[in-house]
Amino acid sequence: MPMEMGQAAVEVVTMSLDKNGKNYEAASQLVKNTMDKKFGPAWQCAIGEGFGFDISCQRKYLLHVYYSGAGILCYKC
Repeated sequence: MPMEMGQAAVEVVTMSLDKNGKNYEAASQLVKNTMDKKFGPAWQCAIGEGFGFDISCQRKYLLHVYYSGAGILCYKC
């Protein structure tokens, strides 16, 4: 991700998890909707404590981080 987009995405993810706690479904929906509004449509977000992934996404639009014991995957299709 470009630096500015990556920083914004991390802020959105941390805000969402702080707001929703362990309700990962609500947190991922908030992240997806916020990223769609800020950076255009087709964003996907998965949050959980144990998952693997194999995806196809647009080049340079992938964020995979860990925060508060949860893994967060955010990418643009």
